Amino acid sequence: MKKYIFGKAVTFILLGLFFIFIIVPFVMILLTALKLNPEIVDMPNRDMFHRILPDSFFNFANIKNVFLGNTVAQNGFPLYRAVLNSFVVVVVTIVPSLILALTAAYSFAKFKFPGKEIIYYLFLGMLMIPTEMTSIPLFMIVSKLRLVNTYLGLMVPSFMSAFGTFLLRAAMEPIPKSYIEAGRIDGAGEFWIFRAIIIPMVNSHIVTFLVIKSVWTWNDFFWPLLVVTEERMRTVTLMLNRFITDLIKYWGEVCAAVVISIIPLLIIFIVFNANIKTGLMNTGIKG
Repeated sequence: MKKYIFGKAVTFILLGLFFIFIIVPFVMILLTALKLNPEIVDMPNRDMFHRILPDSFFNFANIKNVFLGNTVAQNGFPLYRAVLNSFVVVVVTIVPSLILALTAAYSFAKFKFPGKEIIYYLFLGMLMIPTEMTSIPLFMIVSKLRLVNTYLGLMVPSFMSAFGTFLLRAAMEPIPKSYIEAGRIDGAGEFWIFRAIIIPMVNSHIVTFLVIKSVWTWNDFFWPLLVVTEERMRTVTLMLNRFITDLIKYWGEVCAAVVISIIPLLIIFIVFNANIKTGLMNTGIKG
């Protein structure tokens, strides 16, 4: 009993420390975003309390200026345009990604064909290949198709998701074959079985995949850096990189840009939190 209590106490302490290390940087970023530059410059001359907290918790000047593009480095290009570009890329990308991942996962989980396992593991091998290794041929293809500085050029390489196929196949495999056979006996076609029987059973996994895919696409930096050369097509990550290099003396504006960029991700996690937990913990229906 004592060992159980001791183990539980150690677990809570470690989780508490982990939570502190995770949450403190976000809190400091938010507090710094509310500080004007003179406050930040004068920090060495302030007491510890006023070094951490801003003079006013209702000072949104940095956030407003960054959002509207009224900073030195932005040259009038507002951050909301970069947010809009990233939003368009995410929303359009996840639709074909989900369709391809669902159909591929269903094929691998419920159909038999020669070389299925070999093809599947070769497919999973895509997860082990760094993006940098495929970036040059991908860029050459996109360049030949004249898709540089276009939304399509930003999105096409992300349409196929090996992770999505892996996750959804794991969710579909435990579904009893009797459900599918019952549908076939009733005269249902494969598409109807797929749409009306399989998909409702893996809804939580679909939401989990969509959330993870959205976060990956939103945070992608390397590929947009290659295919975007015009300011009008800048994504959130490219704009943040510009803030860090050009506004290094204006930490309030840098942190304000970071706060704006993470708000959409926080909203996604808050809204779909329950679905994410279910999708990650369950692997389908046990027969």
